[in-house]
Amino acid sequence: MSQSLIELAERRERLIAKSANLRAGFAGEVQPLKRALAVADRGVEGFRYLQQHPGIVAAAVGLFVVLRPRRAISWAMRGWSMWRLFRNVRQRITESAIR
Repeated sequence: MSQSLIELAERRERLIAKSANLRAGFAGEVQPLKRALAVADRGVEGFRYLQQHPGIVAAAVGLFVVLRPRRAISWAMRGWSMWRLFRNVRQRITESAIR
């Protein structure tokens, strides 16, 4: 084999070893996030389930209204206020972007 092919093979081996070390280091650094990401994945799955079964959400809201009417009214007022605030901010952002 020529000297250049030997150098290429040696360089390739060094790069493969370096890649293996980097992968191992990255896996070690990401390990603490594994539990948090698993919780986030379960939350996303739950949200998707509720999107596919809106009757469950409606039943829960109905039960909340029946059992805690004052609290339900309070939450509804907060939600309405937040919705108006969101619309107002969105409208102002849109108007400032047009100018």
